[in-house]
Amino acid sequence: MVDQLLSYVQEQLAKGYKPESIKNTLVRQGYSPALVDGVIESVGRQGPGQSISPSSLSPEKAILPKMMIIIVVLGLIITGAIILPDMLRPKEALLDVVATPQKLVYYPGEQLAFTLEIINMGSEERFDIILNFRVLDSASSIIVERGKTTAISTSTSFHETIELPSNMKPGDYTLNVIANYGEGKLATSSFSFGVEKAAVVPPKATCNDKTRNQDEVGPDCGGVCGGYWYDGSCHSTPKGEEAVVVASCNDRIMNQNEVGVDCGGVCGGYWYDGSCHSSQKEPTTTITVEPEPSFARIMIDMSKLAKTSPEQAKMQCLDMEKVNERDICLKTVAQSSNKVQYCDLITDTVEKDNCYIPFFMAGDYTLCERLTDPQSKKSCETLREIQQIKEAMEQEAASG
Repeated sequence: MVDQLLSYVQEQLAKGYKPESIKNTLVRQGYSPALVDGVIESVGRQGPGQSISPSSLSPEKAILPKMMIIIVVLGLIITGAIILPDMLRPKEALLDVVATPQKLVYYPGEQLAFTLEIINMGSEERFDIILNFRVLDSASSIIVERGKTTAISTSTSFHETIELPSNMKPGDYTLNVIANYGEGKLATSSFSFGVEKAAVVPPKATCNDKTRNQDEVGPDCGGVCGGYWYDGSCHSTPKGEEAVVVASCNDRIMNQNEVGVDCGGVCGGYWYDGSCHSSQKEPTTTITVEPEPSFARIMIDMSKLAKTSPEQAKMQCLDMEKVNERDICLKTVAQSSNKVQYCDLITDTVEKDNCYIPFFMAGDYTLCERLTDPQSKKSCETLREIQQIKEAMEQEAASG
């Protein structure tokens, strides 16, 4: 390979092509710019018209250009080993964020309530994350935005609320949750919900609402509110009588120590709702419903199962109804069991590429042709080329 590259550069220079033109051609064919520069510089030192093939050079001169190319290649290998993992690492999610709404329909001015679960899928150390909550309309315009900072070590789950504007228009909306946990490292979750026009609920009638309702004879006068007649003021005695009326339990007035009209206190009864009840209210029974395990919790259990029974874990993934959850589950099983064939079952191309990354980083370059993301494919091909160059150098060194 080295001899062919040296011969090609020498032939093109002899034909009158400029070094820059030769370099551009070789780079387009996939050769490293640094490698091409080293070869052109080695040929240029020999002067025009001089051959540098192994048969025409002394052993010392023949070794010199090869040594320079070897140094350049070794530099590329070292640089790739240092930089490529850092370039590829952000594609592997460190956090998994799941936002689950308490209900799917809200009214303007209501509290948008949801449960947020954050699971640490990578680092074993406790660190801070910045959370950003955005309510977007159907045109992706921000209606409400709020942020907070929280710390996480393994996993956390908490309840969040966002107050919706009182003038919010009916329609479809989306809540986006963005977790920022480092330079350029993001985890996201979202869900959709609807906003409906608030129903008009008539105010509850009382004895101080300045309105004639219930069984009153005037605003807040008579009936359940007490009083006999109204002429702009409420009178507590019958019209035309000045005598004090003695309170009783059948005067249809809430007086004495009653809890309602002729109900409670000295009249007997416990509570009043338009009728007097002779027994106490039944205590309210609260039924506690255990929440289903979160998707993040399921993935932790699936990762453990994949290490001992990968086929069983795979079948559980395939039984999931949601396509995106099924793909994430298969990726988890593949990477936990170190079996790349489970990546092939993933539907989404982005998730499938992310599943392949650890395997081609470990040396399985047959996956390069399966990748669809240009950046991932280029990284895989670069690693494969470096490995091929390294193997060629080792063979050349072994042959003497």
